Amino acid sequence: MKILIEFYHKNILENIVAVLGTKPDRVMFYFDPMYFTKTAVYDTFLACRKYIPYLKLEVGTFDSSDFWGLEDKLGRYIEAFESDEVMIDLTGGNELAAVAAYRCFEKSALSLVCADIRHFRLFSISHPGRRFGVQSLDFTDIVEAAGGRIIASADEAYLEKNRENLYATACKILEHTSEWSEACTFLQKHSAGIRSGSSRHFSAEPVTRGRKTVPDEKLMHFLARTHMIRNLSMSGGRVEFDYKDRESLNLLTTYGVWLEFFTYYALKGSDKFHDVRNSLKVDWNRNDGQDIIGNEIDVTAMFGWVPVIISCKMSENATDADALNELYAVSHRASRGHVIRVLVTYSNIKERRMGIYLKAKEMGIIVLDESDLRRPDFPKRLERAICQNRTIIR
Repeated sequence: MKILIEFYHKNILENIVAVLGTKPDRVMFYFDPMYFTKTAVYDTFLACRKYIPYLKLEVGTFDSSDFWGLEDKLGRYIEAFESDEVMIDLTGGNELAAVAAYRCFEKSALSLVCADIRHFRLFSISHPGRRFGVQSLDFTDIVEAAGGRIIASADEAYLEKNRENLYATACKILEHTSEWSEACTFLQKHSAGIRSGSSRHFSAEPVTRGRKTVPDEKLMHFLARTHMIRNLSMSGGRVEFDYKDRESLNLLTTYGVWLEFFTYYALKGSDKFHDVRNSLKVDWNRNDGQDIIGNEIDVTAMFGWVPVIISCKMSENATDADALNELYAVSHRASRGHVIRVLVTYSNIKERRMGIYLKAKEMGIIVLDESDLRRPDFPKRLERAICQNRTIIR
């Protein structure tokens, strides 16, 4: 029987990658009840068992400040399974746990393994020539191992089926944000009744009070060409058309979603990332029996084992300290330690809000602003910024 000993740690990835790589028959999680609960350990175990159906769980407690007590406990456990293959993962836990594990290694025939999470590899310290396979993770695995669950996300089949038109629309809107702001406000105002009904027909009578009352005609015709709307008629200030479907109605009455799509498709087009998703709604505590949605996450992806969490801010005035704190908080809940945070904002904060930009860098947040979005190589810029950023903020 193959047994892996884990020291439960606040970093979710450090608790699971060695389990998935070594694929033991049994995993023994030691945790300090002063800081963690058995429920938290069990949530992590369930995330591992998704990939190792035969995996069995054992749980033990220890005082993380009591070196001699831990060494004695480890020694007695290893001795009880001296005829089995016992491994200890040094990735998690504190320094005392690592020293206690090494002392046991010197006395017994066991293996020491460690995960290099940033470089997506698992290696054996005691047997340098031994190689382990690596298991790709989805963002769902990270959330569930942390005790949460994903309640909803954007329909990936819809986004893929309409990829060309949605991306073209996003590009057009980002090139004409002033016209889009007026058009979106107009559509929001006059589509209120449609939202609650089954019809998708839009009709708005002109109202003239010395100001522009209809959306930009060129923009509306572009939306017709990308099949977001159909049967468009604009005459004498009157606007009529049919929304393509209920989803297009929701999208065209949501101002900031197009920056999310622009970012989402940039990641989807790269071979460096997997499990790219848009608009995740997360219940951060599935164990309380209530579906309470926390922060909605605009765009997520996985870079190897490391989750990438992106916040998109369309408004030119939306980038402030609150935006940074929100991004930091939601990324911290998803993955403590190993996580890449990205802020994509339409505001020009690198020049006009230098204080916010420097604060973001201090918090380990990658920032791409208007100057990056307007460049034709934005997808490559985004990819390069994420792949080169391996900063770990505890």
